[in-house]
Formats: sequence, structure tokens, C-alpha cells
Amino acid sequence: MSRTEQQFFALLRSGLWESPVEKSLFSGDTDWGAIMKIAAMQTVSGIIFDGISNLPEDVQPPAATMRQLYRTVIRIEQSHELLNDRLIRIIALLQAEGIHPILLKGQGVAQNYPNPARRQCGDIDLYIGKKDYKRACDLVVEKGIVSGNTLESHKHFHFDHEGVEIEFHRIVERFPDPFKNKIFQRWTQYHLHGNRLKVWKLNNTEVLLPPANFDALYIFYHAFHHFISDGIGCRQLSDWVIYLHKFHDQIDRQELINDLEAFRLLRVWQIFGCIAVHQLGLAKEKFPFYTDKFRDVSQKVILKDILSLGNFGRYDPKWKTRPPGYLSGKFHNFRMKNRRALCLFSTIGGNVGLYYLYYLVIGIQQIVNDKFK
Repeated sequence: MSRTEQQFFALLRSGLWESPVEKSLFSGDTDWGAIMKIAAMQTVSGIIFDGISNLPEDVQPPAATMRQLYRTVIRIEQSHELLNDRLIRIIALLQAEGIHPILLKGQGVAQNYPNPARRQCGDIDLYIGKKDYKRACDLVVEKGIVSGNTLESHKHFHFDHEGVEIEFHRIVERFPDPFKNKIFQRWTQYHLHGNRLKVWKLNNTEVLLPPANFDALYIFYHAFHHFISDGIGCRQLSDWVIYLHKFHDQIDRQELINDLEAFRLLRVWQIFGCIAVHQLGLAKEKFPFYTDKFRDVSQKVILKDILSLGNFGRYDPKWKTRPPGYLSGKFHNFRMKNRRALCLFSTIGGNVGLYYLYYLVIGIQQIVNDKFK
């Protein structure tokens, strides 16, 4: 890693764990512009701000850089307030009709951070389940909650509610392997339809959250499948790491390893675990099934990809070269995914091939739906 990348991770660890930063890393000239660029790419500017606050004043960034970063932090905090407000309103509406959604990731995961409002947020994902899914979708349409266009996939109903994107999930996720997908759907039912749900009190509203063993695996799997598709940023891994830290004593490790082996995710779990420990600072004893044998590949392939492509792969040059036409754009994406799959296959193996076929089928279905509906 470059010196700038080492400085970035030192600040990120400090923000995650509220720990001091090694001052010697910042002696001499520091390229704060480059550090701020990495933070933006990785969508962790709020956490980096907290890390910088732990630096001695004589090595902190210039005032102009701090003012710019502070403005970014204010926007992140305002976004949190907005999402929390919309979350309360949509959950209250559903609960009044006897529908009890479960919040996935997002604002629920943010509560595990030292300063939840500094975690950069995105949309609101609510698991409804098959039984109440159609009723929930019809309800928000009838009540005029939906603004703008809606989208519906095999997993969820997607709509905008006064500036916030919301997804109602019929199912949480789908595995590319149909046999493992059956196991995963049963696994989801077991965890999300039982009596082990957590409750987060947001003002006077009770927000249901998944149990520890579900989130420990699901937060990782969600990040991993986005990594295969386009790429991820440090925010996704920070969510996972901060969760493992907070709930390590509630996670049933025997159950977790059985699940990881059933889904054939143990190897990639351990590959990403090297980044969780060595770059993000999670204690080894709090990372289930840590091994050092994948450290080399995690640094040279996975971490390099994360740092170069950023959050959800948005800094991949392919987006700049995508043709404007619908079909030509789809074909361009297909070629790029093909290239990515070939690059990752030697590292991750069979998981990549299955995802490649899965995304190909989904892409064809989307084209058919868009062109012939």
C-alpha cells in the first residue's frame, strides 16, 4: 500500500474504534486531497472526519480542507435525519395495517457505529415477506406514499418517498445456485419469522431488526455479491466489521460455520476477513474462523480492487465508456462483467462463474421486460 493509503486506513480505524492515530504516520507532508478522495470513493468521509479529530492539532489538515470535510459531514448527518423520519412514517403506516416489516442493513446497522449519524446512508430496505408483500405495495400506492416511477424485480418493490428510496422485499436475496437458494430461503424463514428478532427504539417507534447470526452472514453476503457484480467500498466492509465487533458474544459460531459451509462461503469469508482484521482493525478473536493463509490474496487482489473501484464500483472507468443506447449499453455492461469474472475467477473460483451466469439470465430477463412489456 502507498503511504496515503496507510494514512487513510489509520484514520478509518481511529474513527471506527475511537482510538488514537499514530502521529508518526503524518509527520512530513501529507496529501490530504488524496486522502479525502479515497474517503469519498469509499463512502466513509464521516468516519474519516472522526479519525482526523483524534489527530494532534499540529498534524491535522489545513483549515480549508477541514471546512470542506465538515460540510460533507453535515450533509451526511442531514441525510440520516431524513431517512430516520421516512423510516418512522413508513413503518407506522404498515404497522397500523398489521404488517410488521424488518429493517435490513442501513439505518439499523448504523446504530452499531460510535457515531451512527456519521455512517453514510443510502436507501431503506424493509423485508415484508411473501404473505404481506402485495398488500404492503398496494397500501403505499393507495395512500399516495409513492412518488415518481416504481420498479419491481424478483426480490423487491422499489419506489421513492419524498426524496428517499425505499425497497419492500418479498424475499431478502436470491442465490445464483438454485439448490443453495432453496437452503437460503429456508434459512431466511427460520431467522426472520421466529422469535429472535431485535428491536430498535427510534423515537417512539419500534423497528424490528434481524437476529445476530442472520446479520453476521447476510451483511457479508450482501457486500460479497456486490463485489462480484461491480465492486464495493470500505463502508460495506465497515458495516460487517462493526457488527461482528458489537455482537461477537451473541453469534453462535457453530451455527455460523455450518451456514458458511452450506452456502460455500467460508473461503471468501476468510479472504475478506484478512482485510477486516489488518486494514479495518477488528480484533482477531472477534472475527469467527480467522486464518492468515489468505492474507496475500486479500491484499493483492481484493483490497486493490476495493481501493481502485470504490463504492459499488462507481469509479470503474467502464461507466465513462458506456454507449448511450439501451441495447448497446447493456452489451457493454455484459462485456465488462465478463472481463471482471475472468479476472476474479482465479481468486474466488466457482462463486464467480455462478454469479456470472445468474447476472446474464437476469440481464436478458430485464431486456425482455423492458422491450416487450
